[in-house]
Amino acid sequence: MNLFILPMLSVLLFWCAACTALPFLVLRDRRLARLRKRAIFDKRATQLSGLCALMSILWGAALCADAYFHGRMDSVASTLSRPLWLIFVGGECLAAVLVLCSFLAGKRRIPVFVGALLGGCAAVCSYLIFILLLWSFLRGEALPGNSLLPSAPGDPFPAEQLIRQMIEWFAAVPVREDWALSGLALGFFCFLPPVAAYMCALLWYLLRRGVDDFGRDYYLFAVGGGARRAAWSGALLLPFAAVLLWVTPPFAAEVINSLPFGTLKPEQMALLYNILPLCLPLAVFCCYLPCRFSSPLRGKSLMVLAPCFLLAGIFVMLVRLWG
Repeated sequence: MNLFILPMLSVLLFWCAACTALPFLVLRDRRLARLRKRAIFDKRATQLSGLCALMSILWGAALCADAYFHGRMDSVASTLSRPLWLIFVGGECLAAVLVLCSFLAGKRRIPVFVGALLGGCAAVCSYLIFILLLWSFLRGEALPGNSLLPSAPGDPFPAEQLIRQMIEWFAAVPVREDWALSGLALGFFCFLPPVAAYMCALLWYLLRRGVDDFGRDYYLFAVGGGARRAAWSGALLLPFAAVLLWVTPPFAAEVINSLPFGTLKPEQMALLYNILPLCLPLAVFCCYLPCRFSSPLRGKSLMVLAPCFLLAGIFVMLVRLWG
């Protein structure tokens, strides 16, 4: 395995998770704005809608470029299942288009709602496909369906063939020895999107403060509430991470050549990768502290450190699952 595959997958997983949850955060704030008749929720939804559109467009463009030019992710995913990889890319592009339409609709309620809802549903389906591809890569299992065209005129259509192969593949899941590990990993990946989305939202509030001048009271409300929800979402993520670390074997020095910091001694590498899981509770702590301040904006450095710690924690979790 290439040295930078797992760090790259960690960044992509964080990005994909954030793009999955952001449309639903926009819908939540739009709904609160209608129910409570407060413009402060509508302002926050407007900011989050801009962030969601920007991240979704960049994410979809990056995936299309990688698939078109046969980049690193395309070469990795093609060894697992080319059809699923193309379905994932198409789903993310569809989600980006729908989210962009919702953003351009402005304050027209029905188009905004429909665009964000459909974009979020497309992003969720694509995220589940990405988790399947990622898990198969980490466990070294090739997914069925490595061709888009039938090999002979009498063969079934590609979609029918892929569905049949996937049903047969999933039917073998209960008899596998790692089914419990798969369930724990699924819980970890499913609780990751809200954490990633709220952390990206905190950074977006800080970046847009000088542009969208909504007043000091608004940013105290938005940053404090975002930090609180990020901390609670991260707290729900920690039990799955702890159990996964408990059931997976510790870092083995035999894979030293395939991971970053390979110049260190094996003992130092083992110590480093066994300490790095502490980055996950540190990320939650960095989100919790600003919401306890009288002015959450004083915790700017903590808000910047939180996604860095989360990325390090995601990376070490992928290392443990792969090893």
